[in-house]
Amino acid sequence: MASGVSVESAAVQGGMKCCTISIRELEDASSRLQRSYQQAGSGGWRDQKYADLGDIVEDCCKALTKPVSELRECMGKLEDLLKAIQAYEEVNL
Repeated sequence: MASGVSVESAAVQGGMKCCTISIRELEDASSRLQRSYQQAGSGGWRDQKYADLGDIVEDCCKALTKPVSELRECMGKLEDLLKAIQAYEEVNL
């Protein structure tokens, strides 16, 4: 175990907040992109170029949401770490 290491629960909570914000921002960006594409279609765009754009939009949306599962996994690990830190902080030596 590393000596001289100090971790406060507030720091871990800050990391969890960053993950939460990142997840929300990635999902929102993907949704906005998809909505914009659909609105373009309802405005009369329905040709091959629109279909090609749809493939690009789909790829972009997948790329935007790909890190979400990793961030959720990270959140779970941070929650476990937070519980351990809080338990340690409750011990009066």
